Amino acid sequence: MELSRTRHPEKFEKIAVHVLWIYSFFSERIEKRAISREVAYVVSTEFARRYRVEEVPKIVVEWGEEDKAILDLKKNMLLVVLRRGRKHRYDNIAKAILKAIPELLAPEMKIVYDSRFVDCLSAHVARSLVKDYPPIVAAINDFIASRTEEDPGFSNVSSMLIEVDDQSLLSRILLPELVDVARLRYPHRDPQIDSEVLSLLEILYNMVKGKDFNPVICGNYFKMTFVLVARPEKIKAMLEPHIQFVKHSLRRCPTIETIYILAAGRNIAAAKALETPLTKELGSMGFRLKSKDGQEYEAKYKGKPHMKLYVCRIKIGRIGGG
Repeated sequence: MELSRTRHPEKFEKIAVHVLWIYSFFSERIEKRAISREVAYVVSTEFARRYRVEEVPKIVVEWGEEDKAILDLKKNMLLVVLRRGRKHRYDNIAKAILKAIPELLAPEMKIVYDSRFVDCLSAHVARSLVKDYPPIVAAINDFIASRTEEDPGFSNVSSMLIEVDDQSLLSRILLPELVDVARLRYPHRDPQIDSEVLSLLEILYNMVKGKDFNPVICGNYFKMTFVLVARPEKIKAMLEPHIQFVKHSLRRCPTIETIYILAAGRNIAAAKALETPLTKELGSMGFRLKSKDGQEYEAKYKGKPHMKLYVCRIKIGRIGGG
């Protein structure tokens, strides 16, 4: 059994979860273990891979008076509390995952951002993680439906998140920005940040839908510009307009901290070629490169189910600054 577990850990875990659920009908203690094990399985396989989480905390489920999640960094443990007395496997798993996601991404998000937005974001991320488990998806959809009845704006935000995630820009742009700002602003809660979050989401939504959008965000919290690279057949000739665009963006918003370079298909070569001369030009303008992270991947793009895409996140700062 140990040899099989070593060679096929995911398959072994599936079997272990299934066995625990069989015995859970006879014991609430085993039911808690079953929920913990299944949530941990989903998180360690899908969440950690998709959001590049290096270490997943131990997940423990307990019964309590209200649904909540508490992250204990010292023990590297995530405690998920669910209300006692509901022997509904998929409903409990859905609620556990919904409560766990903000803690796993960044616990500060619950304080810094509007709770309705955090709920909507968690529901979308959770639904993506458990897409291979229709009963859990159904339970999450029930949660979304109930929240939509309470707040019609919830539906609009949810729809935009779906479109943005189709091109994998949720995990590559939206979430990294949300996490960085939340950690920077915690423990303060400024309602103005909510409008900036919505503006960022709308820009990404319009971008993926091919609509006109403002490529510069110059807020108090989100400060970035987006460079969409095209026409690869004239790489050398085309680089200069993009460099000039970034220079114009920085004159328009001198506090910009992040530059995103995006490209699709054959344009990826041009996007990568742009990075070196752009970095050099930034240096001549008094900016230094703090970090650069380029990712090439496949996702939906303008009606095509699979297209090679590229996103490069460049963090900059003033020379001599922080």
